[in-house]
Amino acid sequence: MTTKTEGPLTKVTINPFVDWGFKFLFAREETKDLLIGFLNLLLKPDDPLTDIVYLNPEVIPERPDMKRCVFDVLCRDAKGERYLIEMQKAKRTDMNNRLVYYLCRLIDQMGRHTAKWEYGMIKRVYEICLMDFIYEENPQLRHDIMLRNQDGTAYSELMNIITLQIPCLQAKSLSECKEHYEILLSLLNQTSKKMKTKEELLKEIEELNVSESSKEMFRSIVAAMNHELTPTLLSEYLADMDEYEATMGSIGTAWKDGLKEGREAGAHEKQLEIAKSMKEHEIDIPLIMECTGLSIEEIDAL
Repeated sequence: MTTKTEGPLTKVTINPFVDWGFKFLFAREETKDLLIGFLNLLLKPDDPLTDIVYLNPEVIPERPDMKRCVFDVLCRDAKGERYLIEMQKAKRTDMNNRLVYYLCRLIDQMGRHTAKWEYGMIKRVYEICLMDFIYEENPQLRHDIMLRNQDGTAYSELMNIITLQIPCLQAKSLSECKEHYEILLSLLNQTSKKMKTKEELLKEIEELNVSESSKEMFRSIVAAMNHELTPTLLSEYLADMDEYEATMGSIGTAWKDGLKEGREAGAHEKQLEIAKSMKEHEIDIPLIMECTGLSIEEIDAL
């Protein structure tokens, strides 16, 4: 993301659910406090986070035949524990597999091929996935997933996945939110969907029965989403918004066409029909793979 600051400024309400907007809020040194606050609200650690270090979000594969991973936000705390935060906009059939794979890649990164390296050096990893869609039959806002024994006791606390299905938010006002992290999600969601103005959200924040420090954080989130951008930053944001709207529109059309053509087919055949329709709408192959769970060979053969 460009950090150039010269030129006239334009006030913009930033959509936090597009790639550029999400990273503008949570992946910059200037807004590090927002990410720290979000993690503290979500995880409620015994020792609240006071600082984080941003890491390179790109995981380089050791072999050319391995998948290259680029995360939205990746950071670590003073204890070496890592936090991967993703904003997902398009539903895909293999979401659970993807979440597990990303988590395993991060743990694998901690390995050191030296004689002194020990497994005890592996630190806890949190993968937090915000989803602007529903991906299960009986959805709920939050899932906390970790390795457990059959009696429910923790087998290992190293691997932690948290999914947040934002359409499950039921509160119509901030005061109706049951948890503090729900307030933050509601602020993001209402700004993304243009449900309320900046002034309306700030008024609701003032009426919340929460601490002043929490109110200040929520104000900061609203301020960050209503930001003055330089011409360069504005151009980057608008380009990402155009790409997002065009892609989501094409996915919706292709998905409906594919479902119509594959309605009588089995599950795999239906995904093939959807992928075929997406190819006809000139949607990028990697995105087709994400949405359908098909391999590149299967898609190329269509």
